[in-house]
Amino acid sequence: MSFKDEVAPSETDQQVLACWNSLITSNYIDDIKHLEGTSDAVFGFTIHHPLIVKEGVLALEFHENPTHALELGTQVLQEQFDKYGVRMRPVIRVVEFGPEYLRKVDDLRMRDRNKLFSFDVKLNDISHPYGWLKKAVYECRDCGTIIVKMQRRARERESPSTCRPCMFKAVDYMKDDDIPWGLFSPRPNFKMVLEECKYEDIQDISMRQITYNKDHHLIHCSTKNEIIGTVSDDLVGDLTAPDYVRVNGIVRVQPIPSRNFGKDTRRVLSIDVLSIEELPIEE
Repeated sequence: MSFKDEVAPSETDQQVLACWNSLITSNYIDDIKHLEGTSDAVFGFTIHHPLIVKEGVLALEFHENPTHALELGTQVLQEQFDKYGVRMRPVIRVVEFGPEYLRKVDDLRMRDRNKLFSFDVKLNDISHPYGWLKKAVYECRDCGTIIVKMQRRARERESPSTCRPCMFKAVDYMKDDDIPWGLFSPRPNFKMVLEECKYEDIQDISMRQITYNKDHHLIHCSTKNEIIGTVSDDLVGDLTAPDYVRVNGIVRVQPIPSRNFGKDTRRVLSIDVLSIEELPIEE
């Protein structure tokens, strides 16, 4: 099978990779070395937000496009894990966001989509663990070309519409009158390569806004709005409800759970959870 050619990282991505490498090698090498011999399949590796802020290009890209910046950081961290013999898949957990990132769940609006925020909340309920198809791998039945399609959670699964090598071959053969058109399929002819597909473990958590005083005594738990968050990988199975926590994450927009037709435009806000910090709240 012939795999799709890798695209070289852009100049900005190269700068972000260099910043991640500087941050990790300067601050976390000892932590990585201590993980050698650990047998977990996935490890949540804590990165402190104040260190990211000090890295110019990384700081900008992390706050403008946190998902992509974290993918680049995970790539660098995986290289360091491999270098020091740590046989686990790392997941970056950014903690200690500044007070300027603290927002109230009740004040969130659609304009906050894809922004990084922190929330002090009470966990009301936690779903059973389940998974979703994060990366789908397809093979052309005619020529064996591999096509990778990254999926979006809670959306219709995407599949390839065209095999470029087969399309170019058909265009070339159009010039030859001796080759019958019946040899060419008018539709895409792909199969999913199940063993190459990637899945992610996740759980849904429902939470409400809380307020507390400087002594961490609970003042109020909101009954106005409840928001759903999604935890993944090492955080799955780690949480209990009820509990008081600070959730750091990215605001997302999802279809409403009760949608009853395919092109329903109604959406609700949710939180893609990057990390969770315990709060010592007393009722």
